[in-house]
Amino acid sequence: MITFNLIDKSNDTGNIYAKITYRSELILMIDLKNLQYTVYDTEYKNEVNTDLASDGIFYVPGLVTTDMTLLYQEDDYARENNIVGIKLIVEDEKISVAYQESPKDLCQLQAPTSSHLRPIVCLPNELVIDIYTSLESSEFIPDSILE
Repeated sequence: MITFNLIDKSNDTGNIYAKITYRSELILMIDLKNLQYTVYDTEYKNEVNTDLASDGIFYVPGLVTTDMTLLYQEDDYARENNIVGIKLIVEDEKISVAYQESPKDLCQLQAPTSSHLRPIVCLPNELVIDIYTSLESSEFIPDSILE
């Protein structure tokens, strides 16, 4: 593990970005240090909610996450806005899954990450969160974006 951490640190440019891919399409990228984000112009763009981004809260689609009963009990914003999907939290420059539905909830049980060596993979929901620490800020904005 020490070797992996050394490799991780050697690739670090000071920037930490989370790239969120849904059904093999990049839908969202978040700068974990300052919470700036890019929503990509895909067929899923209307299912990405960034209204609470300044608080580190993002909602993204998930294939099997459709019953929002438990989330609605604890998240007034999600309930009031009929959010359907996965709730992501960015805190202390790390990203984690705060709510989703899948067998055994393995996606939600994965520890918060800021390391490209520890992506968050939620196969039932077809969602993957990859961390990039070697991107320059000019690489943050791709050719086709929504916001």
